[in-house]
Amino acid sequence: MKTRVFLCLSAILLTIGLHAQDLTILVNKKGKVGFADKSGAEVIKCEYESAQPFNEGISIVTKSGRMGFIDTTGKELLPPRFIEVKLWSEGIYYVKSEKKMGLVDRSGTFVLPEEYSHISMLNCHGRALIASGGTPTTEEKMTYMSGAKYGVIDSQGKILIEARHKGLYEFSVDCKDEKAMHEGIRLQFTHHYTADTLVTDCSYMGFSDDALSIENAGIMDGNGTELLQTGLYNIVMKPQEGMARYYNKSNGQTECGYFDMTAGSGFIAMTVEKTLDKIDSWTHGDFRGIMAPVNIDGKWAFVEKSGKTLRSGYTDVKNGPGHKLWAAKKEDGKWVTFTNSNKDVAALSGYSDINFPADVNDKEIYSVKKNGKYGCINASGKTVLPFIYDYAYGNTFDMVPVKKNGKMGIMSPENTCILPTEYISIMLPTERGTKHLWVKKSDAMYYHLNVATKKLSTKGYKTVRNFNNGIAYVVPPTMQVDNTLVNRAQMYKPNTPSEKIKDLDTSTASKYFGYLLSTDDEMLMDLPVSTLYKNAVLKELEKLKGRVPTMTEKKAIMLKVTRENRSYSMFYRIKEEEWDY
Repeated sequence: MKTRVFLCLSAILLTIGLHAQDLTILVNKKGKVGFADKSGAEVIKCEYESAQPFNEGISIVTKSGRMGFIDTTGKELLPPRFIEVKLWSEGIYYVKSEKKMGLVDRSGTFVLPEEYSHISMLNCHGRALIASGGTPTTEEKMTYMSGAKYGVIDSQGKILIEARHKGLYEFSVDCKDEKAMHEGIRLQFTHHYTADTLVTDCSYMGFSDDALSIENAGIMDGNGTELLQTGLYNIVMKPQEGMARYYNKSNGQTECGYFDMTAGSGFIAMTVEKTLDKIDSWTHGDFRGIMAPVNIDGKWAFVEKSGKTLRSGYTDVKNGPGHKLWAAKKEDGKWVTFTNSNKDVAALSGYSDINFPADVNDKEIYSVKKNGKYGCINASGKTVLPFIYDYAYGNTFDMVPVKKNGKMGIMSPENTCILPTEYISIMLPTERGTKHLWVKKSDAMYYHLNVATKKLSTKGYKTVRNFNNGIAYVVPPTMQVDNTLVNRAQMYKPNTPSEKIKDLDTSTASKYFGYLLSTDDEMLMDLPVSTLYKNAVLKELEKLKGRVPTMTEKKAIMLKVTRENRSYSMFYRIKEEEWDY
């Protein structure tokens, strides 16, 4: 029976889709819009000011300056009374009246009431921000709802987090470059500009009644359940294993600890006699499995969720891919390796150094030091790369960079030579299966090496970044960054006030600019591109589907991506490089 109903529904939807394909927009002599069938006969009356082509059996129409939508029979499923209607997600439409917004389904039924002041676009995780109340406020040409209360919905308009907090923040700042935090994700402050989308899956969110600060925020899960109340801790990190790492600033000290969200209690793991911004070493790490590392006066220990010490007396620590393994250096200089459930791994212990694979999908071989030389072993302790190297990095996307006699090369996990040890330096791969690497020669310049063909480019670059989707960011030794408005505009995010931009001198800012190179060593963009605008330029280059743009097209791309930051007085004479071709 269920199968029969499903087939009937499928047949109906298919019929609607085919019928919609047969309908074309028709405009009568009075300029009114309707639809005609294949023969040209009017089948939906010409009574609208505008109509969009049918999409999945729905056409958005305008009548008397108001928008709604109709089906293929001309029935008004959503009466035209809105100032804006648009497809928001599959089968869900965004509607806006004078000041309020909501979401409706294909039948015109509200799935999110028309009572919100803002609804963002969906992100790739199927999450969107909603706002209740507030006043539209502009900051540096960007609009946000000052005083609004925020919440989160899913792709069907279901409310996951009610709009009742002035401060609602995502865990989205990677702390790997922050000395005290070293790892983990902390909250990102934002005004929630109306042009923005959420960036995470919102599995955890920070919340507070302070719309201007992430400090003292509480934590809730993705369904709005409050796990940590506000006001307890200054800085909180994204929870791991049900434990939230925190930092509390007090009288020139920093308390470092954890909060158990299941037990509803926390503990101080250690106190540093410095303010957080003055701490220059890793304090404590996230929980993995049953344990977390804590640095007490330069000595590392591991604690469990109650705060009880499980291990102590180490001078350094490292963790492995997926954080399933830890290695800790003992006072005698030897490393001991153990699981995140606190079980020793004898086969990987007792070495003078150990480097874990970089990625969870890398083959499980470990670079270790024995008797002054590095080699590689597998998880059972069997040697897979001989102990003949001065240094061996961790397996990185199944490439093992090694050093010998002051030169670098790359070996495979099977002990096959990928690159001989004859380069000053090699940039470690950042993509699995890459065939394109950068090597530094004795002239201190980087050269593109095609691993498959063994072809080495003849042109060197002062600074490079790895190829990503076939394009690398490079800085030639002779690159100049002229002090033009196009280049100045690239130093600030879009919609920055012109007063900030006009007095900037980019001629001394070359370290922030580069060119874009293909794997065929063709220069896709040899006009200066700042690191801030690189991704925007890459999006434009993608539209060319691999074709190298002409110089006119290159200029047009740079003018397009900087348009929000370029403005001219009435008496300004536009230079040729600033003219939009």
